[in-house]
Amino acid sequence: MNELYHHGIKGMHWGVRRYQNPDGTLTAAGKRRERANDRAVRRDAKQQRLWNAKNSSQLSDKELTDQIIRLQREKQLKDLTNQSVAPGRKKVKDFLARHGDLALSAAITAGVTIAVNKQIKDRLDPKKTDRDRRIDQINLDSEMIEKGYYTVNSNGKMRRTNKTDRLKK
Repeated sequence: MNELYHHGIKGMHWGVRRYQNPDGTLTAAGKRRERANDRAVRRDAKQQRLWNAKNSSQLSDKELTDQIIRLQREKQLKDLTNQSVAPGRKKVKDFLARHGDLALSAAITAGVTIAVNKQIKDRLDPKKTDRDRRIDQINLDSEMIEKGYYTVNSNGKMRRTNKTDRLKK
């Protein structure tokens, strides 16, 4: 029992992918493999469409019986699942109807209170000078520009970018 078994691929190096270059692009073998997978998926989807496209008059008795049994079992499963989940679903629904508004308003109030307290603390902090506040604002602006939420035009004015502009980057 002092043997070491290795089930890897002979000649492969650790961390080296067979179908992918280091920059993430696919190698020639990877492209062939992906095309083969796509063909198989399309073939399976086509067979499924053909199966679904057959009307009941074109099905053999066995196919028709199999399909009916399958649909009946799916319906039974759905009904059983709904029955087992229904009591818990009803309890959650009743609880949220009674307490949901209160919990939501409490969460909103807590969030607003925290935000307001932070703003008040920042504004009234005796250790912060106007220069520090301006630096904080500049840092925030540059961060928003880096994330793509704002752009700077030739006049030096910031403008908010729309979602499609951000997605282009």
